[in-house]
Amino acid sequence: MIRFLLNNDAIALDVTRADVTVLQWLREHQLKTGTKEGCGSGDCGACTVVLASLNEQDNRTQLNYESINSCITFVGSLHGKQLITVEDLAQDDALHPVQQAMVDEHGSQCGFCTPGFIMSMFALYHSQPASQPASQQGSHSASQQAAHPALQADKSKRQHHLIDQYLGGNLCRCTGYAPIKRAALKVLQQHQPDQFDTRSEQTIKALEKIKQQLPMHPRFLVPMNSQELGTMRIQYPDARLLAGGTDLALEVTQQLKDIETIIYVKQVAELLDVIETETHLQIGAAVSLTRCMNALCKAIPSTQAMMLRFGSEQVRNQGTMGGNIINASPVGDLPPLLLALDAELELQQGSSLRSININDFYYDYKDTALQPNEFLRSVKIPKPASNTHVFVHKISKRLDDDISAVLGVFCLQLDERRIVAANVAFGGMAATPARAINIEKALSGEIFDASTVDKAIAALPMDFSPINDARASAEYRQNVAANLIQRCWLQWSSPATHLQVGDYVSG
Repeated sequence: MIRFLLNNDAIALDVTRADVTVLQWLREHQLKTGTKEGCGSGDCGACTVVLASLNEQDNRTQLNYESINSCITFVGSLHGKQLITVEDLAQDDALHPVQQAMVDEHGSQCGFCTPGFIMSMFALYHSQPASQPASQQGSHSASQQAAHPALQADKSKRQHHLIDQYLGGNLCRCTGYAPIKRAALKVLQQHQPDQFDTRSEQTIKALEKIKQQLPMHPRFLVPMNSQELGTMRIQYPDARLLAGGTDLALEVTQQLKDIETIIYVKQVAELLDVIETETHLQIGAAVSLTRCMNALCKAIPSTQAMMLRFGSEQVRNQGTMGGNIINASPVGDLPPLLLALDAELELQQGSSLRSININDFYYDYKDTALQPNEFLRSVKIPKPASNTHVFVHKISKRLDDDISAVLGVFCLQLDERRIVAANVAFGGMAATPARAINIEKALSGEIFDASTVDKAIAALPMDFSPINDARASAEYRQNVAANLIQRCWLQWSSPATHLQVGDYVSG
């Protein structure tokens, strides 16, 4: 049985197939048609729902609300969570504040995208603490904020960034985004506790009770530790490993394939660890991109702009670091960064462990060093030295929720103006993400100036001969990659011109 809460109703589900999506189950089995089917690939956000899960923080159990794309989420992954849909928000005859704000600000026309926007706004609503009396608001009371325009301006800027972040995975084709963003801003500025806050203790107790019952399904297998996962991997060699499913689910929704057996790894404790030491950051393969972003941006702040453009909020909440690595896409966003940082991959086969540098992992298009029945357990990322500058640039056709045309990462260790060592990696330039060995040679040991940049650009054709495809032409990719080398030098030599997160252009 797969057990979860559908709003407040306890569900014990014995689905006959492992690859039933949440969207399919809601619309066809529960007749909850408020959640819409748009693209079927996690790109438009019309199918957005929210999952509430238990979160231990400061020795206290809380609920963590996250938006996801129900069209690319399998029902089995709901175990131990609360599923909230657009039908659940209104209380009696009163609309939820996010719904009322959309009405007040005229944020809906045809209405097809509206439920998805509502649910993304609901997740945003629960990402912020409810309003408190001025005496409880910390060092800046309401009166102090009113007296300091700079504080108010900073708060407004943060709110607009949050809105862009949470709504970045939702597309609207008729209303326009201005009234929708006004509705979201209104919700943030007038945030009060809702019925979900009132019932949080009951919800936590219900989820804790479910947590004590192990999920059991003949085709949706859920190991609880790495030893069980290693054994299952050998027992079921044809089973597909599922973490976030943001790519795997497309085989069902886009290619109409059947997946007979799934091994779901997001309950495996060892794959969910995030461990930070003075020298390294170790991230479990099943850690979501949202958690990965929080840890990575703290250790390497220059990764923030790229991570905030990694898919959408819904995708980051589901997708995992391990999935992005193992997928071996030429345009995966994390591999170029990990290549340039010389990350180590911890792999497990049965009960045996081995480590491999990620630079030795990719052979050719979708071809890796992963052995039969082996899985990725964790990624060990060295923290850059204090004199190492890390530049990360993603170029895509649109700013949010898009795949890279080119992604360049430059780790330059500098002794004043001299480049002591250079690690450079690109995505989108070859059949796999790859290091730029000749560019590294052109940079290493040289003074970081315009002439050195010219030498590095001249070495670019020796490293890559990109292809033409629907995303970009070979000529465009070569030009962009050359421009990114130039951009690094401009950023380093003119710190005042550094671009902020919101200023990054899509190329």
